[in-house]
Amino acid sequence: MKICLGGTFYPFHNGHKALIAKAFEIGGYVFIGMTSDRMASGSRRRQIAPFGERKRALLSWIHENYPEKPVNIEEIDDRFGPAATDDFDAIVVSPGTNESAEKLNETRVKGGKKPILIVKIDYVLADDLMPISGTRIWLEDIDGNGKRLKTITVNVGSNNDIKVKAARLVFRRIFKGMRVRVVGIGSESGVPEQPFGRDTIRGAENRARVAVAEGDYGVGIEAGLIWNEHMQQYLDVQYCAVVDKIGRVTYGHGSGFYYPPKVIEKVVEGKRKHVTISDAMKDTVGIEDIGKKQGAIGYLSKGMMTRTKLTEQAVLMAMIPRISGELYW
Repeated sequence: MKICLGGTFYPFHNGHKALIAKAFEIGGYVFIGMTSDRMASGSRRRQIAPFGERKRALLSWIHENYPEKPVNIEEIDDRFGPAATDDFDAIVVSPGTNESAEKLNETRVKGGKKPILIVKIDYVLADDLMPISGTRIWLEDIDGNGKRLKTITVNVGSNNDIKVKAARLVFRRIFKGMRVRVVGIGSESGVPEQPFGRDTIRGAENRARVAVAEGDYGVGIEAGLIWNEHMQQYLDVQYCAVVDKIGRVTYGHGSGFYYPPKVIEKVVEGKRKHVTISDAMKDTVGIEDIGKKQGAIGYLSKGMMTRTKLTEQAVLMAMIPRISGELYW
């Protein structure tokens, strides 16, 4: 098979190596289109090494790791280069360039050529569970092998100490041995104070998107009442949304439980009056601001489940697609 792939290849990193390795795995001949200096610098604010330097670095790695594989590296000065017109069987791309490959096939078909097979590899993740990229290396977040160089900053969309503590415990466990800073940032949920159904997830995501700001991760946590059709009951479920600096969102939630009938009745009946669980618990058990103390879960479980542990569950579940990222992209 004749395989093509393209890119700037600067700085040369593990993501590029994975692309080239896949190309050699499936093809007998590999063509690499390397962007010209004009094209490479046109859309970037960072300085790019000259074409000759980039080509030498790439060839050096290929000759060291695939000494017997036929490869041709040519300069390209447009989006697709010869891939739009020549006879190739497949193109190797990452999730970030898959759309460009689809556009390539549209161009080939318009020009009377057959579309080529698009082989998409997974992102190569850095230590911080986000994809390795040239921009991130240039910003000195990571090195070319994906090693994290800076402190990982996690912004939680709340000033609630319990939520911040739970996020801190989870992120420090996930990124054990790395520097992790977790802080609370007040952010509005954009949903009613006592959310029902989808508003719960929406509130968590809204908080996370505001919180990420200049951080690496934004964490939004929102508890709400979720209707269970089988049980014919509202369950209290805490949702978490995690947004990273490249815009990816992952979700999770913790255990669900249902309230005493009197509590739910007060909240449902008082929905238009914005009656909250905290209000209803105060009227039912006589504890004011229970949400700022042991929480309803602490009271109802008689201390066997704490607010912190319940919140940790939601945060950890939202991180599952990142912890095992190779299976989710």
